[in-house]
Amino acid sequence: MNPAAQKTAQILELQTQKQILESDHKDYQESLHILSQTIHPFCLKTGESQLGLELAANLQAPLITLTRLSQIYAQTASQAVLVRWQQQIPALSNALHAWWLWTMESLSAQTQDSDTQYWVLTYLLPWVYWHQQTEKTRTPQLKQGYQQAREKAHRRFLADDFTTGLCDLEKQHWIDWALWICTKFQLTSSAVEGRNGYLSAINHANRGLTEQTLKVLTIIHNFDLKRSDGTTAAQRLFGQPFPDLFESVVQNMGELPRPRQSKKTNNPKTLTLHSVPS
Repeated sequence: MNPAAQKTAQILELQTQKQILESDHKDYQESLHILSQTIHPFCLKTGESQLGLELAANLQAPLITLTRLSQIYAQTASQAVLVRWQQQIPALSNALHAWWLWTMESLSAQTQDSDTQYWVLTYLLPWVYWHQQTEKTRTPQLKQGYQQAREKAHRRFLADDFTTGLCDLEKQHWIDWALWICTKFQLTSSAVEGRNGYLSAINHANRGLTEQTLKVLTIIHNFDLKRSDGTTAAQRLFGQPFPDLFESVVQNMGELPRPRQSKKTNNPKTLTLHSVPS
């Protein structure tokens, strides 16, 4: 084979490899997005409720794709990640199932009317839930999918006869309740410690705790933490009460500095139904 033909063959081979890599990278990104879009109490495409028992089956397709890609590109590292991820599926299913149980019990406490319960679960909750997901999601591709689900659910909500039969005060009452119950759906421990929370900071502080932090923790332990009998460690040691730690800090605290001005304006949207077509 002459040099020109050999170079042409190499170029064609590289182009083929590039197409394969681009296709695999697209499959990888789509699988990650499917994983994120599937772990919700409602189906993104249909708007129907999704129970915890259905979650494992709905996650099989993207996990099969990720497993195939991991065997090709990073078998050692990614296999361990996939195994850990699959081990979390039962916990995710339990969280989804627990939220539905909480929702049903809370709704039963609000009303025993079956028509109202059906309307809340079928028409109101999907709209409110996808509205919240749209507002707090920053990833453009995920946000676009959530926006489409919200608009579809909103149209179904407005078109339902039960919606048009309620007065504005009743509708706003149920919207507020739906907002409250939707905020209770948490798939991570961020509600407890958070990505920027105290426990997370401690776990990732590889350089250890600063001397000032240790002093503060010691003071909190000795003068603020109480046993079941209401006594602190300092009170039990010295045999006398001490002023409240929080009140002492407030009394000796100077004027607080002004908060840093953010470059971005954040105007959260409140979910209020102003009018419903008849």
